Amino acid sequence: MDIKQYVMCGCTNVPPAELDIPVKSQFIISVKVDGAKCMECGEEYYDMQSLKAIEELEKD
Repeated sequence: MDIKQYVMCGCTNVPPAELDIPVKSQFIISVKVDGAKCMECGEEYYDMQSLKAIEELEKD
């Protein structure tokens, strides 16, 4: 994921990162996804495919 600038805080340091995303599931605590993380405010980004997969895990 290549983000040039986070528009909310103006930070241009938003490198790719492996993110540990919490999942509301009985059997899974969290999943690791490829994304990006703002080094100024900590905001995390990941793609829609990852979001849909996480939503499916939370349905069960």
